Amino acid sequence: MSLTVAYAASLVALWGRELDEASRTNAERLVRDGIAVAAAGAGEPGPSVLRKLAMANGAAEAATMIGGGRTSAAEAARANGAAMHVLDWEPMWNPANHSLSTTLPAILALAEASARRAGPFASRAPIAVTGDAIIKALAIGVEAQARMRRASGQLDPGQLKFHPPGAVGAFGAATACGLLLGFDATTLTHALAIAASRTAGIQANIGSMTKALHCGEAAAAGLESALMAEAGFTGDADAIGDPRGYGRALYGDGFDMSHLTADDVPLNVGTPGPAWKLFPSQYGTHFAITAALAAREQMTQLGVGPEAIRAARLVTPDMPYIDRPNPATGLAGKFSFQYTTAAALLDGRVNVASFKDERRFEPDMVAMLPRITLAPDAKREGRFDRLTLDIEVTLQDGRKVEARCDGPPGIWGRPVSLERIEAKWLDALGSVCGAETAADIDAVSKALPTGDAGSVVRLMDLVGRISS
Repeated sequence: MSLTVAYAASLVALWGRELDEASRTNAERLVRDGIAVAAAGAGEPGPSVLRKLAMANGAAEAATMIGGGRTSAAEAARANGAAMHVLDWEPMWNPANHSLSTTLPAILALAEASARRAGPFASRAPIAVTGDAIIKALAIGVEAQARMRRASGQLDPGQLKFHPPGAVGAFGAATACGLLLGFDATTLTHALAIAASRTAGIQANIGSMTKALHCGEAAAAGLESALMAEAGFTGDADAIGDPRGYGRALYGDGFDMSHLTADDVPLNVGTPGPAWKLFPSQYGTHFAITAALAAREQMTQLGVGPEAIRAARLVTPDMPYIDRPNPATGLAGKFSFQYTTAAALLDGRVNVASFKDERRFEPDMVAMLPRITLAPDAKREGRFDRLTLDIEVTLQDGRKVEARCDGPPGIWGRPVSLERIEAKWLDALGSVCGAETAADIDAVSKALPTGDAGSVVRLMDLVGRISS
């Protein structure tokens, strides 16, 4: 049996099992998180361009794009995947990845097209896509990516050759969609083989619109790979494990194939599960934000504000990709230790507005950025589950304030309450629609796991009406 066949067979076997309680609970919450952050992100420039292009293509109206318009299932998955990731507000995973925006949009597009009898289902019977099936497909799609991330051996962000969702996301979407389509191991093998040739995501594009496209493209590619495999399109029987295959091409000799078929570990969606993001920025910056907010609170207790700051020094792991002392845009600020620290110190909060160009170039921000310096410590690990960061703020009168973060709220092993996560969801939805509509969308998202095929249509009709 080839590695790719064994990988596919192990994922199909998971489909026949019941989800454990932690996996089901997290998967249900992930639907709400994904819908909320996609709604908030749909109006950003990148997803807006993708929707405009999809509408210009005149594709069949099979699935809804969050923010308005209907198009083909794949085009909808692409636009919605980008919208779900663009704010960098979706959960983080261990090993580091963006597993939600690469998978959920593909599932929703497939389920909606089936329920509407449109696109690939215009001349065939729909598939039985219940809410329960959506939750299980999402959980196994996340698992497919986690296994590939572990196999890569690149667990520290500094080791990454490719942006993880671009590299592994299509496997998650192909797996989830293939299982919903009723694939056996043979057909899923072909879907995974096709997806293996549709992986990409160069890290140079992190900080640009294209970063979110990595996620949207993975969702679209995975969905299309599944539909192609169902139609009889084939790939190599071992496109992943072959000496010239995916594993060796992307990861060289560090690719550990045993992780793809390991059956003695809990599902990644349940253990360690997602690290819930409370700030809309790259996850490493959450450590800086948390430390800076703690330092600011100490300053408040001393009776001084951000105008009293002479300098701030961060001791961090060596992470050059988020050492950006002068980000060119608010979007690039999401990937800057310095900028996110400045936002936290100046405003006492970090939210969507923190990364608008208007905030980036306000005088107090321009003045604060040069005062923030990094002291990279090569002994500190960049893995998010092991990362520590210290901040020392020097005041104008010479006094110093210090704080440390060894994990922001919501990280693995440091849970936040459901109420706090729900507040994030309603805040994200409320940023683009009224409180009543936000509550309606969240309620339909919450009910999806126990709904029928029509539940997806109702949900997508609601988010499709959001004006972006």
